[in-house]
Amino acid sequence: MKVKTLVYLFLLGMIWGSSFLFQRITVPVIGAGMTGAGRMVLAALTLVAVLAVLRRPLAWRARWRDYLVVGSIVMGLPLLCFAFAAHSLPAGYLAVLNATVPMFAVLIGWLQSARPSASKIAGVFVGILGVAILVRFGDLALTWQTALAFAATLAATFMYAIGAIMARKRFSDVDPMVMTAGNLIGGSLPLLPLAAATAPAVLPSAGVAAALIALGIVCTGIAYALYFNILKDAGVERATTVTFLVPLFAQIWGAVFLHEPITWASAAGCAVVLFAVALIFERVPGIKPRPAAVPALAK
Repeated sequence: MKVKTLVYLFLLGMIWGSSFLFQRITVPVIGAGMTGAGRMVLAALTLVAVLAVLRRPLAWRARWRDYLVVGSIVMGLPLLCFAFAAHSLPAGYLAVLNATVPMFAVLIGWLQSARPSASKIAGVFVGILGVAILVRFGDLALTWQTALAFAATLAATFMYAIGAIMARKRFSDVDPMVMTAGNLIGGSLPLLPLAAATAPAVLPSAGVAAALIALGIVCTGIAYALYFNILKDAGVERATTVTFLVPLFAQIWGAVFLHEPITWASAAGCAVVLFAVALIFERVPGIKPRPAAVPALAK
């Protein structure tokens, strides 16, 4: 792997890991609806500006229905679910649960008669064990509020997996950056009424506004552009290794900036889930990977 690609991978892991930190800052002040919609709109504006510079058409009139449906499932609703969960779960927990997307991708593929390898099946069960460790032995009290937060994040990762399958079918002939910009616009539209209805009466502080801007422009818009660069230079298999970095950086940022404790349970749950991801990606030593790759994650 080139040094430049390795640097980009670590940078992307740091950026996507910080997205959960910024949500923990914005959601308590401006709410989940405003956080989800604001992030989507800012990211869409960023990528549309990039496309304008590159002179790549969005083809909105021809594909607006696909953008609306896929964008809502793969971006809008999942980001809203994660914003809701940020009320109750630490940043590290959110990132670890986000890493369960490949687990759902395997299960959905299995239901569609695409029998997975033994390594992928093992990864699913190990991933369930990792989530169970977080839920049962984590430092959070298991209340109705935290239970709903866990359910919301798992619903989001399930929608990520479903959305990835839909995107491959509907946008197989579309430039990835164009597809992402269109889906960001389409996915943000259903969130706008909720954002308007739940908007705070008082303007947020400069720090909260800066966190939302960073979440939208840096952690979503620029991060996707960076990911596409890695994908082009290194291919899918190497690009998906960012999955292993995001929870680690999320735990670090949460501990440093929000003083969230890294307990043995959170560390163990993170390690088990990451091992499950390694099994699903068939990156465990001694396991020969199949040609087909698990879809990359959306953050």
